[in-house]
Amino acid sequence: MRRCDADYLRALWPAFLVALAASGVMFSALDPVHHAPTALAHWPPALLYSLGFFGQWLACWTASALNLWLLARRPPGAGDVFEDRSDPQAPAPGFRPRG
Repeated sequence: MRRCDADYLRALWPAFLVALAASGVMFSALDPVHHAPTALAHWPPALLYSLGFFGQWLACWTASALNLWLLARRPPGAGDVFEDRSDPQAPAPGFRPRG
């Protein structure tokens, strides 16, 4: 397995945790039984909760995967916020001390 593919799989766990929190917030405000479309009103509530959670998990993972994909497409030599500078004592660009 290539490193890039492994990074996409590693993005599943943080996406799971964020989807877990987002589902808790969403379902504490919305009851899927009362807010479901009429075509889904006869479905069991547990199935509606599960579909909502997996939908949020997919959305969170897609955002993480898109971020990884965009970072992988950076041109070579593009500056990075975290890359080493030649003088470690020099302040970061744009830094202004409070005074």
